[in-house]
Formats: sequence, C-alpha cells, structure tokens
Amino acid sequence: WNWSFGDGAYSNEKYPKHTYTAPGSYTISLTASNAAGSNTLTKSNYIVVTGTSSQTPVAAFSASPTAGTAPLSVSFTDSSTGSPTTWKWNFGDGTSSTEKNPVHTYSTAGSYTVTLTASNTAGSNTATKSSYVTVTTGTTGTKPV
Repeated sequence: WNWSFGDGAYSNEKYPKHTYTAPGSYTISLTASNAAGSNTLTKSNYIVVTGTSSQTPVAAFSASPTAGTAPLSVSFTDSSTGSPTTWKWNFGDGTSSTEKNPVHTYSTAGSYTVTLTASNTAGSNTATKSSYVTVTTGTTGTKPV
C-alpha cells in the first residue's frame, strides 16, 4: 500500500488516517502491489477542505441603542469576519463579557468606550469605538400639570 494524500504526506498503511491542516482541494493516489504487479488509482480533487481558520479575524460590532437614560440596556452584535471562535468585550465601565452577542446594562451616566477582541487559532484583532455609548441621568420629580 502506498498512499499519497496530495499535500506532501504519504502512508504505507492499509487503512491510514490523515489530517489536513489547510483549506484546499487534494488529489489522492493509492498504489496497491502484490506478487503479480501493482495498480494505481488516482482521484483528482477527491478531498475538499474548507474553512477560514487560517485567517486572523477582523473585529467589528454594532450596538443598539447607543444613547439613553440610566439604566440603559444595550444589545451588542458581533459582525467580525474571519470566523472568530472567542470574543472578549470591554464595556468601558469596568465590566466585560465573552459572549458573542451580549446584552449589557449601564447603570451610571457617562460616555463609554467599547472594545471587542475577536480571536481564533490564527490570531486576534481588536475594534474600539470611543465614546460609543452615552448614558444620561433620568429626570425625576413631578410632571407638569
């Protein structure tokens, strides 16, 4: 048995196992030999490996609403490219999250800078939006008559 996996790897096992580490189309060849001779079978583009894990993500996000009175509940939406597998949000008020699309409540008035770091096995990337969320104090007292 002589297997060629199309990525530079070979095996002489009858039932080999092989792991492809990069996306692409791979041509597989098997040459079987015995006392009478040998025969080769080749399958072009037989294995197709997809995925974007070899790309570092590009972090991007949006939020709604980005302004209002405290307490303000804000929904954050990840729109990163490059197939991130982990997320690290910093909401600018001393709290953070590792959810993909978190909801965060701001309880104190202020202007908050939000940061998202998106990561996968190829690396990480950070997006920062300065003064992105603005929270004001709600008015209290009696309504005019």
